[in-house]
Amino acid sequence: MKEFEQKLNRALTDTFDSVLRYEVEALKTTAGVTVAEAHILEAIGDASDGTTVSELAYRLGLALPTVTVAVKKMEAKGYVVKTASADDGRVTMIGLTDAGIRVYRAHSLFHRRMVRHISAIFTENEKDALLSAVEKLRGFFTDKTPR
Repeated sequence: MKEFEQKLNRALTDTFDSVLRYEVEALKTTAGVTVAEAHILEAIGDASDGTTVSELAYRLGLALPTVTVAVKKMEAKGYVVKTASADDGRVTMIGLTDAGIRVYRAHSLFHRRMVRHISAIFTENEKDALLSAVEKLRGFFTDKTPR
């Protein structure tokens, strides 16, 4: 492996691991939910009129059974509620309970603070370059086909 590739590999894996640990620690102190649960709650909260399990699975890029199990667990924990759709009673909508809304808001605040603190260490030119690079990375990883 070339020197650049070795350095890039280390930087990517260390950064990913650090962000994950940072988020796990923040969730321990604010919510008692897993990172995966927080991201599902975030997706539900972002859908202001509620959402279905199928819509969640699609939006998150996860398998339907995975999201179904997660929603059931979060319903048992008191973070989500299922209701019949007002438009079609055969459709079950997923929404946040008051406890779910608190976790959603705490998680959103965590992300806003994290980005604000990261932004503070960069110049405007560096911010532009960073955003461009991260958007290219996102595009690469969104294509889920291993190379």
